[in-house]
Amino acid sequence: MKKSTFCISIILTVLCALLLLNSRALFEPYLIALLFAVWCLFTIRNEQFDKKSKAYRIITAASVIGAAFIALANYSLWLHPDLPDVRGVLFVRIYKLALLMIIFAGSFTSCNSILKFICLSSKSFSFEKVKERDRALRFFLVPFVIITAVYVTIWLCCYYPGLMSLDSVDQLTQIFTGKYSNHQPFYHTMILSFFVRIGLALFNDMNAAVATYTLFQIIFMSATFSFIVYNMAKLQMPLWTEILSSVWFAVMPFHIMFSFTVWKDVYFGAFTALMIVFLIRLMHGIGHRWINLVCFALTGPFICLIRSNGLFSYIFVLLAVLLLARGHKEIIFIMLATVAASFVMKHTVLSNLGVTQPDTVESLSIPLQQVARVIADDGYMEESDIELLSNIIDVRAIKDNYDPDISDPIKNMIRDFGNEDFLSENMGEYGMLYLRTLIHNPVRYVEAWVDSTCGYWNSGYNYWVWFWDVEDNEYGVVRTVSSEGVLRMMDEYLWLFYNNPVFRIFTAIGLYVWIILIAFAKSVSTSNKCGIIVTVPILAILLSLLISSPVYAEFRYMYALFTSLPILLSITFLNTTEDKP
Repeated sequence: MKKSTFCISIILTVLCALLLLNSRALFEPYLIALLFAVWCLFTIRNEQFDKKSKAYRIITAASVIGAAFIALANYSLWLHPDLPDVRGVLFVRIYKLALLMIIFAGSFTSCNSILKFICLSSKSFSFEKVKERDRALRFFLVPFVIITAVYVTIWLCCYYPGLMSLDSVDQLTQIFTGKYSNHQPFYHTMILSFFVRIGLALFNDMNAAVATYTLFQIIFMSATFSFIVYNMAKLQMPLWTEILSSVWFAVMPFHIMFSFTVWKDVYFGAFTALMIVFLIRLMHGIGHRWINLVCFALTGPFICLIRSNGLFSYIFVLLAVLLLARGHKEIIFIMLATVAASFVMKHTVLSNLGVTQPDTVESLSIPLQQVARVIADDGYMEESDIELLSNIIDVRAIKDNYDPDISDPIKNMIRDFGNEDFLSENMGEYGMLYLRTLIHNPVRYVEAWVDSTCGYWNSGYNYWVWFWDVEDNEYGVVRTVSSEGVLRMMDEYLWLFYNNPVFRIFTAIGLYVWIILIAFAKSVSTSNKCGIIVTVPILAILLSLLISSPVYAEFRYMYALFTSLPILLSITFLNTTEDKP
């Protein structure tokens, strides 16, 4: 790298960092990424890369895309800068363009430097295999005991019988009224029903019934996390990685709090991680193949049925296996059978059971937000389209109710005061309304999309991460605190992750998505087929949120990333990438 190019790269990176200080997003993830980029620049400055190679061209294209997304996420900095005293149109345009170019160029330089170091540099790090340990089972038992002890202690002292949001209470209502809806996935409601009814039969108490479900979930999550650590040992990862992963699972507050929260997202995160683990075991020849196949087969239906985007992500994994691992015919057969069975169970079976599917507006979160953004910002919409829109929603009230971060206010306007049936019966007309409005307001559509999804792909944002109470309900379920001292310490610990700039990094969704994208790029550059395939579930979940997320930064929607991160990084940076038949 030429000295002048190196100096310009450093300057652009620093200038970009200074501008991003004013970003709506958390600055700490930007700072980490930019500091790492500078370190990578210094590390690779004397290396020569083949600019005609396929890997180099892919890295350049990926850097352009990454820089474009960073610039897009911070559109308010360059598209709507604060210029109260400036009236010259030419100056304003030049100023905006300069801000955009600095953010884009600095982000491109940073992405390019990091990807070159990770994927192309001879100095790039990897995990060296260690001698296979005797009695590897201890790498399951020790973490399991520790993680379970931590979770159970905090649960009993502070959050008994479990944490229940409005969604959780709604599931209890379905169980006791017999009126089921797949808005809260029916099959997860059945899991809850199973344990609640056992608890009622044994203890004749609703709090004990919910506690029965919670205790099983705690044990299951602890076993899942310990199994991940165990398989890191079987992959012959260094001991420090297994210790660090055990600590990650035992002390991170989202793992602790989620372990006793009655949410479908908890099991979805666990089964996604287990699917990834069994794919790795099958492709690397770890353990008994037929046991692995059976366990892998069991993970599929849970993934497909206990979250609305589960089947979507599972199909992407199937496509990845078909493209990169066609020799694993048993895996392909299992996945094809799972997709077919899950489709029947999700539609035919539920229809026959009288279970209602989610309403129409739930799947239209982002399109509704985009149209609402046009109304809220006084954009242009044809009179005929305004009249058509008024059939399903009070157009005059949109401006007062629109929230760029969450689609619930607009959806609830249609559900509670509008005409959802009219929307369902005239989807074609509303599709054309959407396209016509897009033509007149492309910038507002993009802004609405960014505001609806940025929490999943950019840096991090101040938004709630976990639930901490039991919502009011008619079933007598109430939170019990048995140790005020432990609760105070727990409250202080949780407070740090919302308010301390160092601790906030651990809940920054976008930062971890960047890490996974880098891991994916590393797997592609090294032709690590297993690494590519097992990263696809997380990328597919991310894609589903970019298409239809109702909230811009809901941590639990990406919880599967946090449950599977240690094993994903292990298989990505392991010093061998050969798949065993």
